[in-house]
Amino acid sequence: MPPHADLCGRFGAGVAMSRMYALRVLYLAVAMMLLTAHLSAIAASPIRQLTSSTATNVRPAWSPDGKSIAFQSNRDGPYHIYLMNSDGSNLRQLTNGDNDDRHPNWSPDGKTIAVDTGDQVKREITLIDVGSKNRTQVTRLGMTAQFPSFSPDGKTIAFYLYNLGTMDLWTVGRDGSNAAAVTRQLATEANNQCTFACHSAGWSPDGTRVAFSDGDNARVLLMAALTGGTATPISPDDEKSHFPVFLADGRIVYVTEHVTANQSYTDLWVVDPNDMSAVRTELAQNVQAQGPFEFNKDGSELLFFSPRTGNFEIYSVTLDAAGKAALAEKAAISTGFGVTRTPVTPQTSVLPFQVTPELVVLGVLALLAITLELTVWIYRRRRAA
Repeated sequence: MPPHADLCGRFGAGVAMSRMYALRVLYLAVAMMLLTAHLSAIAASPIRQLTSSTATNVRPAWSPDGKSIAFQSNRDGPYHIYLMNSDGSNLRQLTNGDNDDRHPNWSPDGKTIAVDTGDQVKREITLIDVGSKNRTQVTRLGMTAQFPSFSPDGKTIAFYLYNLGTMDLWTVGRDGSNAAAVTRQLATEANNQCTFACHSAGWSPDGTRVAFSDGDNARVLLMAALTGGTATPISPDDEKSHFPVFLADGRIVYVTEHVTANQSYTDLWVVDPNDMSAVRTELAQNVQAQGPFEFNKDGSELLFFSPRTGNFEIYSVTLDAAGKAALAEKAAISTGFGVTRTPVTPQTSVLPFQVTPELVVLGVLALLAITLELTVWIYRRRRAA
């Protein structure tokens, strides 16, 4: 054997080994680049996913100061109320027990959350102290009382009462006094009540009026909060309108759903109830998100829940141009009411990438693998030298 043969063999093997590890490092580097691109897409997406679990997470509600969000989840069996920060951090459970707690609504001072508690037949309005978690039952009607909504002064609660095939809007004092119906046969058994009536009534900022949906005609109505009387329609008769919410400036945001033989789509509208002669403003169109929506005080940001990733999760979005476009980006999504919405016009935006536990693990493993490969490669190079 020539004297240089062993050296050449070692050199050739070293080159081959170097190439092999270089290719591995290259593959892992590409994987990390793709991961980084995905994470960048998350940061840039106008829609922010706030919950992530195998459970159903729905009905988000802003705290009065905008720092916390209450929502209901069945992650431990029955539906219970959970709290989290506005960015989805600091998740904690507020209620527990064998009965469902649903449809959280904050008191104006942020110290209490009203819910409806019970089973599928009998539900009562209950108050939960946010600090102590103590419970106080408000109604004792023995029927289905649900969807509570605090008045702006915190002294009165509006809610829906279902009994003997009819659903109506009621009010009751915070202490349980003066429970009375505001409407008569708002929705009947023949109508799909949960599509149009199953959402907390919206109080005007001064507490004198409430906005709600008419189950018979699918219109948004406005009437005196405590005395009832004649309801004034504020949405067109030829549209299915529901989920009205008052903004801090007194305007009302509501949802319309347009259904044809081939498609359906949803729009968000803003109207001034004090000037019905004014033209209503379209806030967002072709919205592919689960209603009802919860707006912050100035109407610039909203919360919604949607099954766009498989499970019902809670999202927030800022209502700028990018946010409005992102709301319409999913080609079709279940409304939860037996209707699948499809945009009227083709959408070109891409569904925002979502962080999952699997992706986080993949990123960590890829980083560790790159570090290990580089360490081994450097070690072998030094030995070969």
